[in-house]
Amino acid sequence: MTTFNCPSFIEEFKNYVLSLEGAKSILEVGALSGELMDAVGADGIDLAPQREDVRQGDIRKLSSLPQFKGKYDLVFSSGLIEHYSEEDAIKVLKGMAKASNKYVLTYAPNTNCTAYINAKAKTKAEWKDELDFTPETLAELHEKAGLTVIDKGISAAEWAKRFGPENSEGYLVCVLASK
Repeated sequence: MTTFNCPSFIEEFKNYVLSLEGAKSILEVGALSGELMDAVGADGIDLAPQREDVRQGDIRKLSSLPQFKGKYDLVFSSGLIEHYSEEDAIKVLKGMAKASNKYVLTYAPNTNCTAYINAKAKTKAEWKDELDFTPETLAELHEKAGLTVIDKGISAAEWAKRFGPENSEGYLVCVLASK
């Protein structure tokens, strides 16, 4: 089976989420492939779902999705926030916070992943225009959304190798925050 996410990242993600105290009910925002959702038994929401078990909706408009408000211990996204302007990314994070009663976890491409940045510069694919972050800039975005940063770091070291042979930091940065 072909996966979107690097299999070692799926395992790394699963272990991190399972280590979070009290994260029993989980929602993935932007659950396109569903691989991470499946790894931790999460519910999913997406603007254009490709799976029957993912609900269609826009987290920025949580008032139209009252069944999600404050329902989840953990609301996460991976490969989502980089597709929005800063203003809309803050709205996404605020929507995620409204759906959460505890944690918001976000993964996004790493500015300092040399292999990714080099591949991005060469591609004509849509992702050539996506944003990238450092742990600090992603944390600042969470703070602008009114969240308190608990943890930040770099992840997905093996995934970086999919972009090229360069010695690189991990492909993703992550931030764990609370309301």
